[in-house]
Amino acid sequence: MPPAVAAVQPARAKRDGMPYPSRQRARRRRRDGMDTSRAPSPSLALPQAGRSAAPDAAPRRPPARFRTHLLRLALATGLPLVALAVGLTWWVAAGERNVAMRALSRSAESLQADLERELRITGVVLDILGTSPSLDAALAGEANGADAAAFLARGRAVIDRTPTALHSIVLVDLQGRPRANTLLPPDTASPGIDQLRFPDTPAAPNDPRIYFAKFFRAPGNYISPLYLGPNAGRPLIGVTRVVRRDGRPVGMLAANILPSSLSEALRGQELRPGWIATLLDARHLVIARTAQEEAFFARPGMDWMVDFQRGAERSAMVRALARDGTPIYAVLRRLQRGNWVLALSVPRAVIDGPLRRAVLVAATGGALAVALAVLLALVLGARLGEEVEALGPDAAMVARDQPPPLRAPPRVREVARVRQALAEAGAALRARAAAKREAEEHLVLLLREVDHRAKNALAVALSLIRLAPRDVPPAEFAAAAEGRITAMARAHALLARGAWTGAELQALAESELPAHAGQVRLSGPPARLSAEAVQPVAMLLHELATNAAKHGALSVPGGSVRIEWRFLAADRALRLDWVEAGGPRLAGAPSRRSFGLRLMTQLAERQLAGRLALDWAPDGLRAALTLPAARVAPDGTPLAAAPTTRPA
Repeated sequence: MPPAVAAVQPARAKRDGMPYPSRQRARRRRRDGMDTSRAPSPSLALPQAGRSAAPDAAPRRPPARFRTHLLRLALATGLPLVALAVGLTWWVAAGERNVAMRALSRSAESLQADLERELRITGVVLDILGTSPSLDAALAGEANGADAAAFLARGRAVIDRTPTALHSIVLVDLQGRPRANTLLPPDTASPGIDQLRFPDTPAAPNDPRIYFAKFFRAPGNYISPLYLGPNAGRPLIGVTRVVRRDGRPVGMLAANILPSSLSEALRGQELRPGWIATLLDARHLVIARTAQEEAFFARPGMDWMVDFQRGAERSAMVRALARDGTPIYAVLRRLQRGNWVLALSVPRAVIDGPLRRAVLVAATGGALAVALAVLLALVLGARLGEEVEALGPDAAMVARDQPPPLRAPPRVREVARVRQALAEAGAALRARAAAKREAEEHLVLLLREVDHRAKNALAVALSLIRLAPRDVPPAEFAAAAEGRITAMARAHALLARGAWTGAELQALAESELPAHAGQVRLSGPPARLSAEAVQPVAMLLHELATNAAKHGALSVPGGSVRIEWRFLAADRALRLDWVEAGGPRLAGAPSRRSFGLRLMTQLAERQLAGRLALDWAPDGLRAALTLPAARVAPDGTPLAAAPTTRPA
């Protein structure tokens, strides 16, 4: 190998982190698709800025647009609501269907009660006629004799009272021979029982003697099937009762009913539209019907009616088919006598139709509502998405300390609030910068104010020392100077806690009289002193307290001081009263004005622009200090304007 190449290869191997032959093998493995040693770790697999992802990396799905989210929201909320609406509609309609079915059952029960009442009334008529003496005479005499005429007269009277229920009354002896018939005169011969005819039907016998035998075997009233009366010439239904004397049958009494009266009884219930009531006799023939009576009269009943009649159930509710093939619901009830069956039917469409229509309307309306919601979601999503996307550039401009551009008023309140928040954030940033500058300026002013106050305090302290009398012992001079300077220091501390804006009057008084707290009582409304009045009032209270401790009420254990203040209604000035009691008795005002007295007067009049009145009463000193509204105000109330001139 040439020396130059040999010199370059170790350098490349060191640079690549592996020996040169290993680097060649790694290239071959990568070329053949077998190298995994240099595959990036999962945590470093994201494409870096300015570089494209690896060709074999799975493309990341871009985030959905705003209108797509609205579309999903519309579907996610609309479809469950549609399902809920359909379910509620089905539930309500099913409840109405159940109510209709219960009403159908109750109507059938009412119809049965009406029919049985009609038959009971007829039976009661037979019971009454069966006890008539004329009946016994008619059975014992000739068929067309006078006894029969008396019975017929009574029977016709009963029929006249109930012409719609009773058609005729017939009295028959044990041999089946008619002894009286209300349809015929007494002297007219009446056909015998063997002349009765029944409608032809293959399901029941047509021999009248069979039914005549059943009449006598019945324990009570017997209700016959439909038959053709030889005298009436029309179909009738007979309600018969065996007449007994001393327990022995002597004859039979029959009351004939027109089938039309039973139809009238069925129609008396005022059934709902589509409801049809049908009555079958013991031979399974239709004897009354509320609709198309002439077409179905005396025809055999439907198979499902006959099957129920042959069974033993007292009532049933079935699904069946009408003669024309219409699906129906029917309630079947068996009458107590005669093996009659009442069927009340209604087409299923009448009961189930509202249920289906309600569900169809709910489903159709829900589908239209969802379609409209989807359309609105797409339209609004496109419009509102533009407003949401515009928030990004606006935020970027706020971050660059630039006001966002003017845009059309947004349609979404949240977008409007975000825009307002961006505007407020920009304004807040600018205001924060301005506040920072203002705070710095205020700090400078505050430092200047502190410096000014400190210089004033030092000047006052220096003047107090210079103006103090020199003819007092040094210890007394030092104590007086220390007390006054300490009072100024406490007032200075109160001002500092209030940011040099003022101090509360009660707090100032409490700070100046801590040693006599048990002998001093403070009372008055909340009042705040101005910054200029704090130190003068503090020194004035200090002078009063010092005088009271040396010569007044605070010099003895039983003495007390009452400090009261109130605002005057006339000019909003404050009057502060210092009242001593329980101390040594005073002989009057002092003969000479001491330094402390001159100091209090100057503090009150020159620095506070107020008035100080002293009353040297025998029981104790009374001082009244009046401060103008410019020096004190109720707590929370701004101070009045300071006077332009001060009194001399």
